[in-house]
Amino acid sequence: MVNLIGIGGYQSVAISSVGKTQQVDCDGPASINNNFTQKASIGFPAGVVIAATWNTDLAHDFGASIGRMADEMDVSGWYAPAMNIHRTAFSGRNFEYYSEDGYLSGAMASTAINGAAESGVYSFMKHFALNDQETHRTDMLCTWSNEQAIREIYLKPFEMCVKNYEGKSMAVMSAFNYIGNKYAGANPELLNTVLRDEWGFRGMVLTDYFGGYGYQDADIQIRNGGDFCLTPQMIEVGTLTDQTSGTSLQAARQACKNILDTTANSRAYAIGAGGGMATWEIVMYAISAVVVLAAVAGEVALIRGYGKKKQG
Repeated sequence: MVNLIGIGGYQSVAISSVGKTQQVDCDGPASINNNFTQKASIGFPAGVVIAATWNTDLAHDFGASIGRMADEMDVSGWYAPAMNIHRTAFSGRNFEYYSEDGYLSGAMASTAINGAAESGVYSFMKHFALNDQETHRTDMLCTWSNEQAIREIYLKPFEMCVKNYEGKSMAVMSAFNYIGNKYAGANPELLNTVLRDEWGFRGMVLTDYFGGYGYQDADIQIRNGGDFCLTPQMIEVGTLTDQTSGTSLQAARQACKNILDTTANSRAYAIGAGGGMATWEIVMYAISAVVVLAAVAGEVALIRGYGKKKQG
């Protein structure tokens, strides 16, 4: 459970005890880009261009094409589509968000997600929610609004995606920002009350990049609706410090259930994909091991050299 929750960057890890295979998730939003193998699919126009057509059939075909290419690349999860609102003209992510209108955004995003799901690819609809700016986005940026505006404008596309979903497995990527005074990635009102209880979402919730920005903490996250951390290797704040208490075990089991339910219904099992670590992950750990061994060897040589010098 510690590994499944703590290592969620561009993957969900293999768990041999329950027969879970290694699954690869990749960035979008307009293509499938594997940052580790350097393989990429055909690129499509940005989301704002697709939304400008007002053509939901086109949005569906876009998602279906992404799904087919992801399947060909052995990729199960797509970090897209992004559907926050064009609140101003100056947001750094407007190119990948669809529109200033919640309904139009939801119509485009939901059909794209359903298109990808036809190939068994689960989409991480993002960034949930109210992600309005890139500047200082990891500096405990607080977004303030009222409930009516949040529900009618900013949450509307996400709600439409959940309620219109036609696939078997679905995912969410939470946002860096705070909503009011609560981090979106550990916000129980957002991730449990609204997403799961009100909308009926059954899937997994991943953080945005889990870089240890001072407010990201796996123990807090799993207790408040988050499931796993977007980091390709275990880091301190992504490791559960409480691995024995009843509340931690219950929260960890629920998080793992959400991950396993989502991945078990993906293309990876439909085609009988194999397990084990991805090649890039093996290479990364091998490089880390070499660096550590080199450092130890250097230290030993330094100590021996000092000893000989002292004897002389």
